[in-house]
Amino acid sequence: MSKRFSTLDTTRLLFEHPKVLFRMIERMDRNEARFIRESDLVAEVMDYTRGLGKGDRERVRLALNTDNLFRSGLIIDIIKADGERRLVFQDALINLMRACNASLYQELTDARLRGHLVTLRDVRNRLETSSFSDADPDYTELRDDLNERVSQLIGLLRQNVLRMQTISAQLADLSGDASRAPEKYLEFRQNLFEQIVTLYERHIKPTLVFLNPDTRLPDGSNLFETLEAMVRLLEGHDDHSLADQLFRSSISLNALYKPIQAVAQEVEHFLRKTRRGMAQYNAMEHFYGKLRALKDDTETLSLRRKWLEGGDFARSTGFLVGLRAQQRPKHYAFGQSSSYYQLLFSELELRLSDLRRQSEVPVLQEVAGSGRESRVDLQRINQLYKWLETLELRPTADLVRELHGRLDGFIPGYRFADLLAALNRLVNSPPEGMQVTTTNRFRTLEQAPDCEQFVYRKRRLETNTTDTEQEPDHA
Repeated sequence: MSKRFSTLDTTRLLFEHPKVLFRMIERMDRNEARFIRESDLVAEVMDYTRGLGKGDRERVRLALNTDNLFRSGLIIDIIKADGERRLVFQDALINLMRACNASLYQELTDARLRGHLVTLRDVRNRLETSSFSDADPDYTELRDDLNERVSQLIGLLRQNVLRMQTISAQLADLSGDASRAPEKYLEFRQNLFEQIVTLYERHIKPTLVFLNPDTRLPDGSNLFETLEAMVRLLEGHDDHSLADQLFRSSISLNALYKPIQAVAQEVEHFLRKTRRGMAQYNAMEHFYGKLRALKDDTETLSLRRKWLEGGDFARSTGFLVGLRAQQRPKHYAFGQSSSYYQLLFSELELRLSDLRRQSEVPVLQEVAGSGRESRVDLQRINQLYKWLETLELRPTADLVRELHGRLDGFIPGYRFADLLAALNRLVNSPPEGMQVTTTNRFRTLEQAPDCEQFVYRKRRLETNTTDTEQEPDHA
């Protein structure tokens, strides 16, 4: 049979009608095989072309005929086994089809990542004995091989990141049954755990370990140590162009760690969800998909559609009606607040100073809930007050809350009532240069009801502090 279409025409038809090969690749991945059965391809082509016109139907059937695909070079081998013919397509064609459909990206497993690392180690070993001369064909081939392998690894990892970033939609699909069938929730949760844990252990975790520069491997150097060794070799032999290119590639690989780490955290958080949480998660992903479809409609060549046509969407969901009249929550712009970071760092320094003196921390005597002696209470208060006298304090709008946070869980036997009693002495005899001002007398604290709140300020020596405090602070 003569070739009906050239390789270019056949490839063009494949990309004009990609669903056939998309479904074949999905089936190939599902069966964990490297081939496509000829019978499956013929059945898929016949089913797909039924909805086409007569001319297109004949062209597609002729182009996707096994003999035409083989003569065009798109099928590289035909294997006869178990009474059937198995077709092996060009890897370049399969990889290009995968690049056109994010759902076909293959998650990298530990075995595949190890294979890439072993190959790069082999290139490094060959580079150590190379001549580093452009006149040496062995060195130029080795350099081209290194560029190809590093570029291939970056491409596979980027595809893997894109595939993992669609995991939200995948988790929403997995959780759909849980939100609709509460009576089967326990059974569903078990199946969900198996699927998600497999995804995490087989794909996400190995990629995290592979891209972690601090990973220590028992059989040799990790990825970044291998790349760094090759950069040093190239720089030592004055091949700065390739060394710089390899260094930039290592930076690109290092940048892929954070997005995969975020996906891992999302998976771990999802596994802790309850049935109600799964239903909420599924609902949000469902409506997000609808909004995304409305947004995609505006991203066309037509400049007349620049607004979302979401009237029907708002009326169908119900909760969006009147949403613009609701007050928006205010965000905390910590990123632009230098005072916030100064306060945070000063608090960390105070906590660290407490830890350095942990050997001096007093142990307050335990007391019973009833019938305890006042002598024991007085001893506890004295111990705590002596500790408070040695603490380094900062100006704060809520002294009670700050001290309780530093004492609770740090001083053995501490109780909130001990702090209130010790603060009475601190109000009457504050440290030198400081002043304790009582404010907000008619409010309550979270720790104990009907207790006063205190403010701790630096004393202003040039003015009378009692005159400057016109209005009380409300913490």
